[in-house]
Amino acid sequence: MLTRILTALILIIITTSVSAQRIDVTLKQDSARFSYISLIGGSTFGRTEMTTGVLYNEDGNNVVNVGLQVIDVAGSKTPGLEIGVGPRFYYLKHDDSDSSAASIALGGQLRYKLPRVQRMAIMGNAFYAPSITSTLDAENMYEISFGASYELLPSANVYILFRRIRANFTKGIGTKNIDNGGSVGMSFTF
Repeated sequence: MLTRILTALILIIITTSVSAQRIDVTLKQDSARFSYISLIGGSTFGRTEMTTGVLYNEDGNNVVNVGLQVIDVAGSKTPGLEIGVGPRFYYLKHDDSDSSAASIALGGQLRYKLPRVQRMAIMGNAFYAPSITSTLDAENMYEISFGASYELLPSANVYILFRRIRANFTKGIGTKNIDNGGSVGMSFTF
């Protein structure tokens, strides 16, 4: 399963011909998330990014996600604040309960570059899929994260992050964590 997911992710990266691309790797003791973010459009009103990612952990839980976001600065009254909004498709697999979910979530991200420490930023995101956009064994699901990043180089950032991905499954299984806890990560723009 993991081999197929990684092969699909590599094929997407190879076949995408866009101007700006970013690889994001987030690790913790028992899980890893790999994401590929590509710029697919830009205008005076911001940029549009496509994200493709895969998360897996030692418990056998997996998350595959594909999303689009429109991202721009919030305005001249809050310099350094960047906001992104858009949909994200999730496929989740919870190994303990042998349940899976497919969901379309809406959400967004915030990133605030601290004015006094130019290389440091705080960030967060939230995505939620209600029962109307969740299928298979899912009633609903959400992903939230928040953290801080530091720009090592203009094209490389390191960060610490707390993330929680949870799904409420049907058939009396209830709410289960797919991934939960603190992690460290790096992102590379090329």
